Amino acid sequence: MSVAIVGGLDRLRRSYEKKCKDMGYQGKVFSRRIPNLANRMTGVNGIIIFTGTVAHPMVEEATRVARMRGIPLERSHSSSVSALKRCLEDFFRK
Repeated sequence: MSVAIVGGLDRLRRSYEKKCKDMGYQGKVFSRRIPNLANRMTGVNGIIIFTGTVAHPMVEEATRVARMRGIPLERSHSSSVSALKRCLEDFFRK
């Protein structure tokens, strides 16, 4: 399973990827604004948005992609690794 992480801190990129891998997910981290974000999110099974450290246009685009493709979406104001773990645990409980 693949998860897109939108926002977060650049210095924690490897920690995010390691935590995803430890929990059985493949993490794709998008911490900066990039062109064609929607196209780069193909094949993801979930999207996590760290709302405290992300630009508003990225939030809008990630939300639009989640609605269009029926992908589960989790939001967290904190961009810590423990917040990522909590979001990953909550993904499929709903």
